Amino acid sequence: MRTCRAAVMAALALASGCATAISGSASSVAHLEQEHAAHPTSERVQRSLGIAYFKANRLTDARTALEQAVGADSTDGVAALYLGMTAEGQHDVPAARAAYQRYLRVGRTPAVRKQIAARLSTLNRAEADAALKQALAREAELSATPGSPQTIAVLPFKFSGSDSSLKPLERGFAELLTTDLSRASALTVLDRSRIQMLLDELALQRSGATAEGSGVRAGRILQAGRLVGGSISQLGRDQLRADATITDVPSARTIGTTNDQETLKQLFTMEKDIALGLITDMHITLTTAERNAIEQRPTRSLAAFLAYSRGLELEDEGRFDAAGRLFDNATRLDPNFGAAHQKSVESHSLSAGSQVTTSSVESALRGTAEGASVVSGGAPASVTGSALAMADGINPSPIAAATSGATHGATQPLKDPSSGTGGDNVAGKVQVVTIPIHNP
Repeated sequence: MRTCRAAVMAALALASGCATAISGSASSVAHLEQEHAAHPTSERVQRSLGIAYFKANRLTDARTALEQAVGADSTDGVAALYLGMTAEGQHDVPAARAAYQRYLRVGRTPAVRKQIAARLSTLNRAEADAALKQALAREAELSATPGSPQTIAVLPFKFSGSDSSLKPLERGFAELLTTDLSRASALTVLDRSRIQMLLDELALQRSGATAEGSGVRAGRILQAGRLVGGSISQLGRDQLRADATITDVPSARTIGTTNDQETLKQLFTMEKDIALGLITDMHITLTTAERNAIEQRPTRSLAAFLAYSRGLELEDEGRFDAAGRLFDNATRLDPNFGAAHQKSVESHSLSAGSQVTTSSVESALRGTAEGASVVSGGAPASVTGSALAMADGINPSPIAAATSGATHGATQPLKDPSSGTGGDNVAGKVQVVTIPIHNP
């Protein structure tokens, strides 16, 4: 009986000892390369080898191995996940996004799915920024081709007045006009945040070149045919005046102007008057439905709109967490403020996505079924347990490098609720099982 018990203990200790995390060490890579040579058609070995290459920062080799693993089993969420992190490390945002979207379709770990969904928001912003930089590099070519006069870019307005708390209206007023002008089906209105990203790239804000009727260079790069810009002036304590201009981008000439003056409480009425005046100047006839849509107020709370406008400022600065809090505040002030709610979701997602790292993803995988499915050398998962219980000193992923301007940092791991504490890795532990054997 003692002999049998000792044999079982030894066997279990050996099995537990196999539950080592895949690493990027030379010995780990060499072992998996040998496994792959012996089992070239094993998708599990191919995936493990790709992960090892990723940890060794051999991103080209990792990409090849993981693409083959995904090709062999399109339902392998872990292979898709590491393929996304590898592609992002290579600054290939479209490929990273495609791999992450695959993980969202087939991945089974809720905490990781939450992280990846947030990360996609960050990648989309990074891709938009990269596209603008590419357009800037092609400025001469783009400037030679005039944009359609029906394509409109609304620039931030310039505020002047004694009450600095109203300065965020520069963004908020432009956002309202962007929304209202887009109600006209005859117009294509460019996204305000995309315009702001280009203005920041060109440093037009710092030079004051975004003031009334300017920004022609940005319009040419964006292929807009017309620009809308202007100013908001505080007249006395509670009076505001808005002046708006329409600039023809190819000729850089002002082709329309409109203005209105109202009390601060009538801010939305003033904006509607400006929007309708601009549409009239562009000789566009609205349908009844379009006019009714433009007349809709985004909120009944001026305080909510000012919080929303300040949130837009912070979002443009990349301060997504702080922006999200302001959008939350706007929503609390007016629960029916739909635009604020949407921006709150976007900002919180961008904030969370900017903090996703390889370590945070792997922490969320610990103790889960997907974590247990990735094993060193492709051995059966039922024997080795979780192979993604990473040592503290693993090589950090270059995942954060793909997003220009974003702030990345460590975050508390998001765990699958079903995984408990995530500390169920049995690697290196000896388990005692007593099996009674009766003598004949």
